[in-house]
Amino acid sequence: MFYNTASHLIFYILLYGLDNILSRTGVYKGISLSPWQAGIKFQKKYHLVITLKRLTQKRYPIIITTDNEDIFKVIKEYIQQNISGIALRISVLSKIRLQATLAVDNLPENTPSDSIHIFFSAYIRCNTPHRDDGYFTIYIPLEFFTLFRIKVSNYTTYNSLNDIETQFLQFFNDPYNLFPSLPIILETMEDYEFQKLIYFLLNEKILTPYHLYLITRAFPQHSLKIKYNISSNLITDILHVGNTIHHITARDIMEGIYAFEEILYLNLKLRTRPYFEFGNFIDQVTNVLHHLSIVSTFQKKTFETWFSEIEKSGLLYTILSHCDDVTIATAFIDNAKLFNQLSRYLSSRRINSLASYLNKTYTYDHTILSQYTIVQLYLENISHINKLYTMPFNLLLKKYIDSQMMYYILFDRGWFTIATALKQTPKKLVCDCIQKFPQGAQYCILDVHDGVLNPNIVHDEMQIKKARQLVLQSLLRLHCNGTIHCEV
Repeated sequence: MFYNTASHLIFYILLYGLDNILSRTGVYKGISLSPWQAGIKFQKKYHLVITLKRLTQKRYPIIITTDNEDIFKVIKEYIQQNISGIALRISVLSKIRLQATLAVDNLPENTPSDSIHIFFSAYIRCNTPHRDDGYFTIYIPLEFFTLFRIKVSNYTTYNSLNDIETQFLQFFNDPYNLFPSLPIILETMEDYEFQKLIYFLLNEKILTPYHLYLITRAFPQHSLKIKYNISSNLITDILHVGNTIHHITARDIMEGIYAFEEILYLNLKLRTRPYFEFGNFIDQVTNVLHHLSIVSTFQKKTFETWFSEIEKSGLLYTILSHCDDVTIATAFIDNAKLFNQLSRYLSSRRINSLASYLNKTYTYDHTILSQYTIVQLYLENISHINKLYTMPFNLLLKKYIDSQMMYYILFDRGWFTIATALKQTPKKLVCDCIQKFPQGAQYCILDVHDGVLNPNIVHDEMQIKKARQLVLQSLLRLHCNGTIHCEV
């Protein structure tokens, strides 16, 4: 579980994938991270410096230091191979173009030894008996956090540390901050990665020559990069779009950029592709934030208390019927008493099937995630939001679903689902709902509503009804996991 959320987020920003590399050595079996602390640097035997540099020449030196030579070698090799990925992740998050360099055994110049840093340690557990566990410490200058729009000064008090940490977590709780920045991707992504990305999106039929035409119009300085990484047939298609459409506005270009970035953010298949490293990173950050919801859920009540409440509600059979055997078995694997109570609600055949899973090894994270799944199903079943499904959609928008809720639903479902759901809705109500959306998303939705964008796509009653159901499903899920709060 991620109790030190801020430390995990920094770890994944800087060293995403390092924990997997360490585990593959066969010597180390896991990493645990300490909470943030504030203080001056304490240099150990070995150290590396990742220096991030802006075009303004502003520098942010991040120091990693350890007394363990084996750990030092693994980290050094990792950074040497992934330095461009580190720069890309921070550039996309901050929306600022950054370069990253690595220095070994050379501390950065012009950095006072007594300047305040935020730091935390990564403790590495060993698999090998009689081998000492090791650890390394990451020191981050306060100025680094200005990249995340946090105002800092030379803080020395614990309260100030808490303030920076709170603002840092708030940054990641805004899903738009995780949106991939298309300009930065075009500047930093290697050609072979970009080519794979484009053809994956084309093969999935979620990218069209029209999108690519808009991108070349928006970023003419990168038109050659696009041209050299696509086929001659696709180039012909893009030129045909240009010859057909004689008037492209700044609004059209903003819509195209937003739509492309949303595709990179929402496409779950793309997140698992090795060439789209930022997608993997988004997935990992999403998992960390998801664990925050899990922690909050079980801080309120233990699983045993939740189970008792579900049982008294009379919904236990219904909820278990929506879970597969692995989820149920892992949720109850460490509690024989509760598992035995399941025989009141499940057939002996299914109990025997579940018992076969109890002999397998599951991690604590797997168990807690399965327990959380059961609790969430219960919360969704009893939620007062369920009554919204029977109300007219326009009434819901006026009385119960405000623009802040719609903002989070946008990043859960995407602009096209919301545009479809808002069909046949008065324009003033549409404008009220989407007022907090990024401008590109607003333009896309309004132009679909007015029949300007995708005029040939017919949204029949069934499609509109389905889109509205998806909006309400997102609302229910986001309410139950604590992202939004809906009063009904």
